[in-house]
Amino acid sequence: MKKIIIVNTSPRPKSNGLVIANRLQEKLGDAEVKLVDFRTADINYCKGCDACMKHDEPWCVQKDDMAALLPELDACDALVMITPVYWGTISAQAKTFVDRFYAFFNPAKENMTVATKFGKKTAVITTDGSTPIEAAEAEGQKYADAFGIAGFTENKVLSLTGLNVPGAVAENAADMAQVDELAAWLNA
Repeated sequence: MKKIIIVNTSPRPKSNGLVIANRLQEKLGDAEVKLVDFRTADINYCKGCDACMKHDEPWCVQKDDMAALLPELDACDALVMITPVYWGTISAQAKTFVDRFYAFFNPAKENMTVATKFGKKTAVITTDGSTPIEAAEAEGQKYADAFGIAGFTENKVLSLTGLNVPGAVAENAADMAQVDELAAWLNA
């Protein structure tokens, strides 16, 4: 059974990100799915303290939900990060999540990582009201590539635009069909 972690970084209740996360959970069938919602999770900023560099596995000195999630991220089969695009970039919450992947980085190790599992899949889904799709896709790809430090070497980006109203994605059949296709790829 595949283990898939979905991270919704939207700060809004009833957000497009939450609609997408719920749809993915529904379409992933028998996979073991963990949903991390930034509105309720206790995930702090990276302190840049380098305490993680003294460990041979992903580890963080902070005692928050991200420190507990690090071993699960190392062991899972796939990761989905869903983020709104604000001012042409990912949300502050998404950037906080990405920055905490510093716990996987160690320049003294082979491939500069303490990740133990490679070949995992990652998807970055961006939602946006008006950013040109090419710019949103490039932004998503930048972070999908960054997850490679944690062994996520296969990636896809899905950028959904024209979503100014929270939850509006649920009414867009074409967008939901793309979410369904992504779920099939994650589960393959």
